[in-house]
Amino acid sequence: MKAGVYSSVCRHGYAIAAAVAVLVCSVSAYFLFFKPQIPECTAVERFVNQYEGKMLERTLLISVVPDGVRHATILFNGSVFYDGKRYIIERSLGIDYRKWGGNYEFRVRENIKKPPDTLQNEALNRSLPMEGQTIHLRIERMDARHYLFVDNHAPYYVCVTSS
Repeated sequence: MKAGVYSSVCRHGYAIAAAVAVLVCSVSAYFLFFKPQIPECTAVERFVNQYEGKMLERTLLISVVPDGVRHATILFNGSVFYDGKRYIIERSLGIDYRKWGGNYEFRVRENIKKPPDTLQNEALNRSLPMEGQTIHLRIERMDARHYLFVDNHAPYYVCVTSS
């Protein structure tokens, strides 16, 4: 009985080793090339500043949605209060990204204004990401559900995953 099992393993050993190698390479390729590298999460950003001697308040719900390999969609929903007027922001940013170590380089591919978006002031529009703009960020995992999005100077926001 032992001789039969040993003979079978020797005879098919190369095929078994090749199958295991292909399986390991496939799993590695998935994690390296196809698995999204940024988390699917949401955050609330509140920004208050003086701009041209007037108070600028911006409150945004930011949703980061990975969209395939090295692509993501960032949804902005919220409002801007400036010079006694309230503007609604509802936009969708299509971005491409590259990861270099712990840093990410985001390039805004498209900036889609949805119909409810009422922000027409060009100076205020420039305070939001624009098409063709490159943004450098570092994404740090704080715990199982929280990610910190940081630029070179200060944190942007803490993003929370659903699970």
